[in-house]
Amino acid sequence: MQGRLDKKVTDILDQAYAGRSLEKKDCSHLLSFDEWSPEAYATRSAAATIVRGRNDDSAIILGQIGLEMFPCPGNCGFCAFGKDHAVMPKSRITDEEFAAKLTDFCRDDDLYGLYLMCMHEYDLDFFLDKARLAKKMIAGSTRLLANVGDTEKEAFAAMKEAGITGAYHVSRLREGKATALNPKARVKTMENALDAGLQIFSCLEPVGPEHTVEEIVENMFVGIDLGCTQHAVMRRVPVPGTPLARCGQISNLRLGQMVAAVALATFSRPNMTYMGVHEPTEIGYVSGANVVTAETGVNPRDHMAETSANRGLDMDICRRMLLDCGFRHIRRGNEEKIPLDLDYVNGLNRNGGGLAHDN
Repeated sequence: MQGRLDKKVTDILDQAYAGRSLEKKDCSHLLSFDEWSPEAYATRSAAATIVRGRNDDSAIILGQIGLEMFPCPGNCGFCAFGKDHAVMPKSRITDEEFAAKLTDFCRDDDLYGLYLMCMHEYDLDFFLDKARLAKKMIAGSTRLLANVGDTEKEAFAAMKEAGITGAYHVSRLREGKATALNPKARVKTMENALDAGLQIFSCLEPVGPEHTVEEIVENMFVGIDLGCTQHAVMRRVPVPGTPLARCGQISNLRLGQMVAAVALATFSRPNMTYMGVHEPTEIGYVSGANVVTAETGVNPRDHMAETSANRGLDMDICRRMLLDCGFRHIRRGNEEKIPLDLDYVNGLNRNGGGLAHDN
């Protein structure tokens, strides 16, 4: 590589192009530059090139259904559900509402995976009932995933038997300080999921402007060191009324820079093929991300009881965003590639087949 870039950045990116995963010290150096610097642009470009090359310019769509809401004892300072600042009414999805949302997500069999999200403290039987209903209804390749609070191995084993294949779980930035949760318990839950035979989907989150490069890098490696199947970066949304809203928000450029660093730290590892950015942003998809998430039901970054009417994206918007960012394929949950073009986005060559139907 030639040019006026910092020499150490050039060396780090050359090694990444050669297939070496970055170490903590490499990520720290890349993130020490401002998001508008030439070094940051080069980092984002390198990550996008490597990720797209490894996965044949493919992306995936994940979905999430928020199943319930009540004031949460986790009391996270960034979450709309925290018990000291929650304003939404208590709610729990009905089977009829759940089935309708499944239909919207899975009618075209191009949703890679679907998260079922409960609160930190949740009713396992309620969750399993919804997982079994989803497993019965979905005839296509969509994978079922869990997004729940701290959980024992035995409960994860029951989820696996009900059809769950992976779990989203993280030990977040300043866990135990910005939240009322125990960071060791968070990591133990990730280990429990792995021990039960589930994949782990991890994330560096929720990043705010007050977080240092050191704590950002340490946090991103929690999931990496555990062997997560998918990683991601989420910037903190300043939800009105939450304690941390006053701290502000990082830019999408900075978010993309972090996406790139995480991607470069993971993508030479054999189990990594997908990198998320949240909330979805075009900058993330030219920085190494290739996962977009559609959301319905309650959302911890939203005061609306139905986030698809506000912050949450739907499937059509997700398809359009991936096309606009230059991806050539969407992958189904069985890794089959679907050509992504304007006709597909406009619904002209989507065949459906993602739901079971009674004869």
